Amino acid sequence: MGHLKPSDYRIRKLIGILGISFPIALPLLANSNIISSISHYYYLTAPSLYFIIVLSSLALFLISYKGYSKDGDELINDDWLTNLAGVMALLVVLIPTSCDESGSLAIDRICASENYPLFGHNVPIINKYHFIAAGVFIFLMGWMSFFKFSRGEAKGSFRLILFKTCGILVWSAILCLAIYFYFDGNIENLVFWMEALAIMSFGISWLIKGEAMEDILGLFKNP
Repeated sequence: MGHLKPSDYRIRKLIGILGISFPIALPLLANSNIISSISHYYYLTAPSLYFIIVLSSLALFLISYKGYSKDGDELINDDWLTNLAGVMALLVVLIPTSCDESGSLAIDRICASENYPLFGHNVPIINKYHFIAAGVFIFLMGWMSFFKFSRGEAKGSFRLILFKTCGILVWSAILCLAIYFYFDGNIENLVFWMEALAIMSFGISWLIKGEAMEDILGLFKNP
């Protein structure tokens, strides 16, 4: 399987921190307002800066991450998987969601005026490309948690259960959203909460895989 460099552990921690903080910081920067989806924060000034900087950084960290080489009968290795996920994250930034149905009066005014920030738009076909990129990105993060991070963990161990659970939570959120959109659901902010669940779940798994818990325990052992 090979060995990881110390930089790989640092990248894991950074990805974990960015993932966990993402759905928390965006509403706080929007005066604690929860809107329809995480992607819609692209249209609000302060959250937009955070959205672009953090998601772009996350994408670059994923592309920089090498991980382990392909093990046994695995179809794809860590590097290929995270490269693809990183590209999808960049596409989410470059192809933002449309401004409609945001649940925000401020964004509705932007949408009506057609004075969009950066790559903002209100074009349905472009919106579909955004959904595809976001969906693939989150799906791959679930795959990383469930299949990749669980390798080598002892059967029944806390870490194994945690990685598997995080992967399942990511995929469950995607499934819930797929059902919601298929039936044209109208549950307020459900998309935001499902996206937050998925992103925080993969953030936790990356943080744990980066041995963040070992670092914290080490501080107590060596004050």
